[in-house]
Amino acid sequence: MTDEQTTAETLGITPGSLVWIVGDSVEETALLDPLPEGVETYEDDATDNDDRWFDDTWTGAQNHPEPSERDKPSGIDTAVIAVSNTQEFHMRLDDVLPRLGSVGRVWVLYPTGDLPLTILRTGVDEYGWRTTEPTLLDETWSAVQLRQS
Repeated sequence: MTDEQTTAETLGITPGSLVWIVGDSVEETALLDPLPEGVETYEDDATDNDDRWFDDTWTGAQNHPEPSERDKPSGIDTAVIAVSNTQEFHMRLDDVLPRLGSVGRVWVLYPTGDLPLTILRTGVDEYGWRTTEPTLLDETWSAVQLRQS
């Protein structure tokens, strides 16, 4: 990524497009700021329910909610899935990839060095997708584009 180019531009987000940003933290969702003029973001109420899932490794307790039928977004030009760790990556894939259908661009943003490329590739391959080579966004974050096989 060049100094003159924003993360959104690097990911091919153009003015007037519809973008689905999937991420929990302010840091994750702010990665695309500033968005090009006229970009609209798809609001997905289903991702607000992520706190229903937890994994307490120390006690062995797990709570995996029953999957529910979720809406498939339409008209999305670019989907951006921001994850902070391997557990979140797999959870997001399980939720988002089956719902995508035909989307022009799909990106996974992740902390450089915290999510091995082999895990990324294996995870998306299970859904019939493949990854491009990583793109360094800044000193902390990288991105891979997903393409349907």
